[in-house]
This record gives sequence, structure tokens and C-alpha cells, in this order.
Amino acid sequence: MSLNRLASPYHSRLTTIVLLVFTLLCCVGGFIDGEAQQNAEIAIVLPTAASRTADGDIQYAQSMGKRFSRMLNSIGLTADLLDEDALSEAQLESRRMVVLPLNARITPTTTSLLKDFVASGGKLFVTYNLPDTVAPLLGLRQTNWLKQETPGQFASVQLNAPEIRDMPASIRQGSWNITVAEPTTPQTKIIGYWHSENGDSTGLPALFLGKAGAFFSHVFLADDIQRKTQMLAALFGHLVPEFRQTFAKQAMAAMTTIGHTKDFTALERFVQQSSVPEASQVLNAGIDLMKRARTEYDTGDYNAAITIARASRAKFSKAYFLSHTSVETEGRAVWNHSGLGAYPGDWNRAAKALAAAGVNIILPNMAWAGVAHYPSEILPKSEKFTQYGDQIAQCVQAAHAHGLEVHVWKITWNLEGAPKTFVEKMREDGRTQVSATGEALNWLCPSHPKNVLLELDSILEIVTNYDVDGIHLDYIRYPGSHACYCEGCRERFVRTLRKPINEWPAEVLPKTGTYGDQYTEWRVQQITRLVRLIHKRTREVDPEIKISAAVFGWYPGCITSIGQDWVAWAKSGYLDFVCPMNYTEDSDYFTELLTNQIALMPKGVPIYPGIGATASNSLLTPDAVVEQIYLSRSLGASGWTIFDYSVDISETVLPALTLGVAKSKAKPPHQ
Repeated sequence: MSLNRLASPYHSRLTTIVLLVFTLLCCVGGFIDGEAQQNAEIAIVLPTAASRTADGDIQYAQSMGKRFSRMLNSIGLTADLLDEDALSEAQLESRRMVVLPLNARITPTTTSLLKDFVASGGKLFVTYNLPDTVAPLLGLRQTNWLKQETPGQFASVQLNAPEIRDMPASIRQGSWNITVAEPTTPQTKIIGYWHSENGDSTGLPALFLGKAGAFFSHVFLADDIQRKTQMLAALFGHLVPEFRQTFAKQAMAAMTTIGHTKDFTALERFVQQSSVPEASQVLNAGIDLMKRARTEYDTGDYNAAITIARASRAKFSKAYFLSHTSVETEGRAVWNHSGLGAYPGDWNRAAKALAAAGVNIILPNMAWAGVAHYPSEILPKSEKFTQYGDQIAQCVQAAHAHGLEVHVWKITWNLEGAPKTFVEKMREDGRTQVSATGEALNWLCPSHPKNVLLELDSILEIVTNYDVDGIHLDYIRYPGSHACYCEGCRERFVRTLRKPINEWPAEVLPKTGTYGDQYTEWRVQQITRLVRLIHKRTREVDPEIKISAAVFGWYPGCITSIGQDWVAWAKSGYLDFVCPMNYTEDSDYFTELLTNQIALMPKGVPIYPGIGATASNSLLTPDAVVEQIYLSRSLGASGWTIFDYSVDISETVLPALTLGVAKSKAKPPHQ
């Protein structure tokens, strides 16, 4: 008889006692959903102020920790992010490994805990920083710190560890500085060296492996994330052999979770419905490998199961790619954040590769608010221009030769990368933003008339001097609701309000300020003014020029938070297409965002949703990229935009597009 059917006072008291005991067990971690609560296998220890770490380094370490956590989750491991000042022996109990993602200093308490952890058989994985108290645990000593002497000096790591199963031969990693170390014990070996972008060895160690763990001499960047994840799996599986079964189990589960189909039955149905003979053949090859992988797993050969399961997934992915069809009219765009293409100094190679993959629009980042990759007479010229020459001219020539449109990506207001002297001059002239707490920000203030002219003139310079197809606006917003509250904003807002403000900025803060709503709307007007002027003035120079923008995905939240009312811009005719940055790995959330965006947009203004293939908060496999293209089409979008065109995208995503979803050249709908 179940407890809820016992009606006597005795049974009622018994029920109460049982529930109290159960609740107590839950509170002390005894049972959660019927299972014992346990620590994750890995602890990622983050620095805090207690270790005298700067706030900026703490924030960067947190982002590195999250990246590690996501990478480890993708291979089946669980990881907890733990603040160093709260670290205890109990928190390390049952852990197999500790990751130090960016820990310049270690407190004495943490040092003691790590020593005990290693002594009990635990393993360490440390990146970039090598504190004196940690180095001996790995059999290492730091000897130097080097900044790259030339761009591309530290472009890849060549690995040589034949004793480690599934270790890739190399990984790409565009580092700008490294920590130099040397082994202090025979047990610690160098298993990877830095190589330049030309493939030449620098002779500088990148990866060390010792009895107690491993050290990588820079932070883990997001480039080449799939091979880096494979490297982590190989390395961690070598250090903790029990992890191999976990990796095998995860590889088996991932075999058939391809794109939007999610399971084998749906994948098989999708392939069959496509009626593509090659897709069916590849699918059958994947099935054979899947059966072999399961056999190896059942017999306990986890190493073989991992290798074969990965091969099976590759076949299933190819079958999935082949089963998609191409759409004749759609915008197929890629952002390029570097402004150099995927191959610095060779725009022709980049344009040729994009055109071959069916892409028809490139959005190259050629200028910020205070720096330009071309011979600008208005903005300071960048180091990229100095090294590689006029990037707009080279890009336009190559892109047009291969049938690609060029919409120059212009970042507004944000002074990142600008020369220090330029930023200081802007600040001295009262032209930079100030936060609500009085902090100086490296952003131009959108309400300052001279800043509006600077942005407008720099864009008109591009349109006048180059045969570009469009201007693509980014950072066309405030950095957040915390800005701008400079004295210039106060004076200009008061003139509009026609009332005195005694408590600045308290009286204009959103939600709490007396004039919070009015100030929010005023901020929106400052941003919209520039968009309106750019549309008007560029069309006077070139009536065929197209204006577009990269915008925040969630609307209308972006109106209050950053002053960006991009739907109003579209309805006013200021934009020819819009690229919401829908960077997410969650298909349901991507669908929710895009459904909302399409419903809001006026008829005739295309949406090319942004797909975060290599965005920091969205690291997508090629089949996941194709899935989001498939969803975009299904929901009625007019195209898509992939972030961020690089060697990674060229080697992984472009081949997937070529097989089916973008097999033929498409014409953008706005042409």
C-alpha cells in the first residue's frame, strides 16, 4: 500500500516522520532523485580576490573555466567551477583531476590542498600561469615569458606522443604570448612544440606531460575547438585511464545525434526522404561502423569503441549533409572578424573557398570606432594595414572576381584596438562614455555631435573610395544599461527634457529613476539618429548601397538595455537586411529567437540569422550549423550568416555546406 493511501493517525505520523527523514537526507546530500549526490570528476579552480588577482583576470579565468567545462561535458566528463577562496579538502574529495585555467597566484591554503591532492593520486591540468608552488608538482620550472615578435609566430602546436591513444598530430592555436618552462625531472616530457603560421618550429615547448599532470603554455582559445577537445580526451584518458570508458560511452551516444534529426530513426528517415543515392550509401557505411563500435564497447575495448564510434558519426554526418537541398535565392553570408579573411595576405584564396561553398556575401570587419585596416584619412590606421596593406581594396577585388558581395563590417562607438593616444584625446575632449558609477569607458559617446560626424564620415569615406556592395553596422548600441552618463549626456538630455536634474545619474537610471523611461527613449534616439544618417547619406553617394546591421537577438529587451531598436530601423526603411546574433547551441532557443524576430519584421526586409559556429558562447559542430540553416529556412528566414569565417570554418563548416545545403550558387534575395 502506498503512503498516500494510509489514513490512520499512526500512519499519518509515520508519513510525516518518513518525509522529514527524506528531507534531511536531501539537505545533507544523501539522496537527490533517488541517487547519491557526488562531486563531479573534475574541479576547475577559479582565482578570486583572495589570491590578489585583478578583476579583469578573474573574469577572463571565469570565461576560460566555462569553456573547459563545456569541452569536458562534450566528452562525457562532469566538471564543477569552484572559487579558490572557498576550496576545501571536502570539495576535492573523490575528484580525479583539478584544472587551473588561469591562476597567476595560488594561496598557501590552495597550495597545501593541491599537494595533498597530487600525493593521493590526483592529476592536474594547468594552462598559461605556472605559479612557483604548482610548478614542482608537475616537475617543471618557469624560465621566461615571451610575447610574439611577429604575427603568427605561435600559430599551431605540433604534438608527438605516440604513447597516448587518439592524440591528434596537431592543433591550431593563434596565441600572442606564451609561458616558457623546462622539465626538472626525467618523468616530465615535452610532447608539443609551437610552430609558426608558415609551419616552422619555434623550438619552444607548448605542452608538457608529467606523472602528476600536464601544462599548456597559453590559455585554451576557441580556435580548432574540435581537435582541442580530442586532445583533452586523449590527455585526460592517459592520465586517468578510467575516463576511457566514459569517453567511449559518450562517443557511442553521440554517434546518431546528428543535426535536427537527433536519433538514428529520424536520421534514417531524413536520408531516405532525400532520395540521394550517395547519402544512402554513406548511411549504410555508418551503420556498419555503429555495429562494430557497439561490439567493441560490449567487449570492454573502449579505445577501439571510441575510434570506431567517431568514424561512424562522421559517416552519419556526411549522410545528413548530402540529404539537404540547396535554395536558389537566399543570402548566404559569413562574418570575418579579423578583417584579413581566413588566410592573411591572400584574399583570393578566401574568396575562392567561400564561392566554392555557395556563400555569396562576406562581411569583413574593416574598421572600429578608432582604427581602420585601410588607408583612412579619418581613423588611425591599424597594424594589419601596415603589414598586409589595404584590406578593403584586396577583399573587394578578390570577392567580386568570384561573385561575392562585400558588405564592409563597421564597428561603431567601440574604441577597442584604437591607439592609446587616440583614446586619450577622445577622453580629454569629453567624447568618451562614462558609467553610472563614474567609470571611464573606452566607447565614444553617441550623443556627442562630433562622434556622430566621426562615425558618419568614416563610413562615407568607405562608400566613396571603394566599390563595396554594402555597409554592415555592428556595436550600433550602448555597451549596456550602465552607460552613458557623462556630463555631455546630462547637458544634452536636460535640453530635451526642459527640466532640471539635481541628482545625476540617479534620476535617469532605468526602473528606479524619476526620468528613467525618458532617458531610455533618449538613448534609443541617439543610436537611431546615426542609423538614419548613414542610410540617408550613403544612398546619396551610391543609391544601390545596402545597409545592414548585426543586432542583439532578444527583442525588445535590447531597447532598454543597450538602446538598440532595430525593428524600428527596419520599419523606417533604414536597413536592407538584418542579422540577429542568435548565438546558441540550443535548437529550441534558436527557434524561439528567430520565430519572434520574423514575426516582428516588416515585409520585404530579409532576416539572415546569425549562427555562432565559433562564437565564444556557441561552439557548434558542422552538423549543428547545418541544422540551424535548416531551421532558418523552415521558419521563413531569407538566408543566414555564419560567425566567424576563419581557418576553422574553412576546414570544417564549408565542406559540409558544399555537400548539400549550399551546393549550388544562390542569389541574395535583395539583388
